Amino acid sequence: MMRLCFFCWLLPPLSVLAQDNERILKSFASTLAANRSAQTRFFFGERRERVRSDTLSANTQNFRHRAFNYVWAKDYEQAVVWLEKTTALSPKEHGIVGEFYLTQFHDYPRALTHFNAYDALTPNFDDIVGYNPVSYMRGLAYRSMGNHEKAIEQFSIAIEPLAAKHGDEWVNYRHFVSRAVSYIATQQPEKALADLEKAGKNYKRSALVQYHRGRALLLLNRTAEAKTAFQDASFFFKALRAERRGDYQEDDFNPIYEIEIDEIISQLKSKP
Repeated sequence: MMRLCFFCWLLPPLSVLAQDNERILKSFASTLAANRSAQTRFFFGERRERVRSDTLSANTQNFRHRAFNYVWAKDYEQAVVWLEKTTALSPKEHGIVGEFYLTQFHDYPRALTHFNAYDALTPNFDDIVGYNPVSYMRGLAYRSMGNHEKAIEQFSIAIEPLAAKHGDEWVNYRHFVSRAVSYIATQQPEKALADLEKAGKNYKRSALVQYHRGRALLLLNRTAEAKTAFQDASFFFKALRAERRGDYQEDDFNPIYEIEIDEIISQLKSKP
């Protein structure tokens, strides 16, 4: 019973869980498979590690782990070489390699190249990278390059078909937030607020949603409402951080920080 309770505590709210159920099951299956695999990196001298890597068979898993070993060793040039070898050996790896370029190297053009190659494998299907559609990942890459119009286009490809088929409640609330961020950047606060309202319904305790609601409301000069939104963001951030007993981020792709929220609240206190 204690194990069951602990497992339930780790799960996200049901509204979020329902959105990602199938992808979570796939992730669990992948994790179990990885746990059954032999460790490919041992923590002894790097020279011995390189010799050991040279004896491994030429397969996708070994190429990928070799690339990651080079990242850990901060030999990024060799990491790139082996990431590219991984996708040459197995085109299905374009997705995970694209995500690696996006999140680890912040090489957004190269990430886009891999996302496009991954999506081209099944042109009529929005392939999944981790928990997210590849269109969403492309949107993040475009947004990071400052191209918010293309980001909105790609986020919409990820959001709209799912919402039309199953309803807004099946869309990951973080996807609505990401599109709202680009709407704010392109001075479209009304559209941002519409997305954030949908996101808030899918996760009612989101500091992330309230923070960006505050930003959109400020663009509309609705200062009193913005103050309330930022105060709600501060409350939810502190509460969720306390529950997790450490640093807390709702979304690594859309990070917010407590000090920023508190600074905005402090600045707004001086306004009528």
